[in-house]
Amino acid sequence: MHLTIANSSVMAMLCGFTILVVLLQPILFLILGFRRGRELGMSDMEMREAAVSSAVFSIFPSLPIIISYLILVPSLGRYFPWLRLSVVGSASYETMAANMAAEAFGLESITVSDIPMDIFIGIVFVVTVSILGGNIFNLFFLKTYDKKVQVLKGKNAALVPIITTAMFLGMYGTMASPYLTNITNYPAIAAIFGSGIAALIFGRIAKKVKGLKEFSLALSMIVGMLLSCVVNQMM
Repeated sequence: MHLTIANSSVMAMLCGFTILVVLLQPILFLILGFRRGRELGMSDMEMREAAVSSAVFSIFPSLPIIISYLILVPSLGRYFPWLRLSVVGSASYETMAANMAAEAFGLESITVSDIPMDIFIGIVFVVTVSILGGNIFNLFFLKTYDKKVQVLKGKNAALVPIITTAMFLGMYGTMASPYLTNITNYPAIAAIFGSGIAALIFGRIAKKVKGLKEFSLALSMIVGMLLSCVVNQMM
């Protein structure tokens, strides 16, 4: 059974080493940030308040990641999803990529009870390698891209947010289209429309309630998931 390997001590050590490196990075940045703050003449109290405020406001936006981790654990084990969501992965990408890989290998989804070992390794490989495109692009082309964006801002600053918004809408549309086009998947449709309506509502409330904007995405996702669970139980 693939979960025997996925939850093994060897997998824990391999994933744990990388996760440890990730955990050390914010500590180093925190130390460097405090040093820079002192150079700028900030007091320890000001820097401590900024650190606490940032930590508090990071809790709710992190909820979708925790939820995605709990969703992936029954299928991919305890350690690999933790690794993916701690490094360069994202809540939406991991589930989508793992499901696409599973379907390409002939499985219904990653939720099947017993995934053959060769297919499990294939899913892990696809999820890991597929996201490297962005890293490789940034390594070689990010400076050039940033210069082009600055030139575009100089010519027409209003056009930049329109382009970036269109890119995000296209990306999310691509991810959502398999579920929107499957009209028999009522829980998925309920989740999409429920979270979308919730996002609009929270967006309006955030204009009046200070600090809500950072939590809107997480709260909208939770609303969509709860609505999906309700519809699933009704069916």
